[in-house]
Amino acid sequence: MIKTMKSTKRVNFEDCDPFSHLNNANYINYFLTAREEQLRTNDVLNIFEHVKATGNGWAVTSHNILYLKPSLLGEELEIWSRMVCFDRFRNLVEFIMICPEKKQLKSVMHSEFAYIDIKKANPVPLDDQMLDLFKEVSLFPEKEIASIEIKDRLKQIKTEIL
Repeated sequence: MIKTMKSTKRVNFEDCDPFSHLNNANYINYFLTAREEQLRTNDVLNIFEHVKATGNGWAVTSHNILYLKPSLLGEELEIWSRMVCFDRFRNLVEFIMICPEKKQLKSVMHSEFAYIDIKKANPVPLDDQMLDLFKEVSLFPEKEIASIEIKDRLKQIKTEIL
């Protein structure tokens, strides 16, 4: 099973600020849209079908984003996403944005998601089948979410990418 999924996205005009930089809020949109598409196209998980079938889904509880270099209008970006670790109720996903042409690391984001009953908006535990999937795709299945620091991961990511 793939641990790191990748896709490409060109920076669109309507997503930029007056300086032709990708607007800060749009980094989150680019990352989350890429993750959903990557999960679906790699046959890992269709989030929308899962919600329909179970009534449960994932809600963002936090984002921690590092803006390292501006993403510029027209640049072709590569977006990576991967699950770092998880527990029975939550998971931590890491997003990486690079410009392969310039060999630049643009941004890193960690997002924590809670697994919830959509109608009740209450946390629910993952079932054994989902836990098994998470064990397969997680970088560090045995680590606690609280033990992961984005600055520490940044050092590891830089050695991996650059």
